[in-house]
Amino acid sequence: MLKTAEERTGWRDEGISRRRRMWGWDCPAVDIDFLALEYDTGKPVALIEYKNEHAQPIRLGHPSARALKTLADSAGLPLFFVRCTDDFSRYYLTPANEKAKQLFAAPDWLSEKKWIEFLYRCRGREVPDELSEQLV
Repeated sequence: MLKTAEERTGWRDEGISRRRRMWGWDCPAVDIDFLALEYDTGKPVALIEYKNEHAQPIRLGHPSARALKTLADSAGLPLFFVRCTDDFSRYYLTPANEKAKQLFAAPDWLSEKKWIEFLYRCRGREVPDELSEQLV
């Protein structure tokens, strides 16, 4: 299977998140779990915020979701929120702006294979045969 680089540090600092909360309601920031800028040959194709299935439900009307939507809209990119199972076998895909709805109309669960096919489709590409053969 084709692999990308491993996580180098193995940790994430939550200290700044706790510290920022002390600065008050009028200084908000989005505490992003795992925001991925999907791209192809240096060209951005989508913004995807990944969350674990046990995370708080995604509310598209929440100010932090609206801020990400504004960012994506300004860049002309589709924005998706994705909840993945602990074993990464299923992905709940939620389109969060009009560009995203053009690629995927309504929220739905996808198998890992369908998720990977979707990521390749965002790039206008097909899943390579050697990867496709490994997917269940």
